[in-house]
Amino acid sequence: MAWTARVWRESPERAIPMFKLDAEVELREVADRDLATALGPFATQLSKLPIYILNPDETQRLAPWAVGRLDVDDKSASMFFHDFLRAANGQLLLNLMQTAGAATDIVMSIVPVAVESHRLRFAVTEYDFGIHNRIG
Repeated sequence: MAWTARVWRESPERAIPMFKLDAEVELREVADRDLATALGPFATQLSKLPIYILNPDETQRLAPWAVGRLDVDDKSASMFFHDFLRAANGQLLLNLMQTAGAATDIVMSIVPVAVESHRLRFAVTEYDFGIHNRIG
């Protein structure tokens, strides 16, 4: 839906670049019907899902093999993609996203790590982040 680029200056020695996508999860588009049902009580929180695209080690991984994480609770939802900015074309993708007419799609696989009545945590096992636009 929208994006925000920021630099968080944590200290004189450390600046953390952040890129946030404001997205929404349409439960009818979730391929796994059991997952869609489990996410149902959190539909409001998932309607405003910030996705943070980060450099390495800027947020804790839920598992050593995870490429991202999704946290959902009674109040909010958020997602983090680890190491995106370190990828060979990570910066290029973010620049392309900012061009007029560009559209973004994200397809991912997730695995539940913590399931509680008021909170869900998922490790992202893989994601496919695409930018589409017309030439000419």
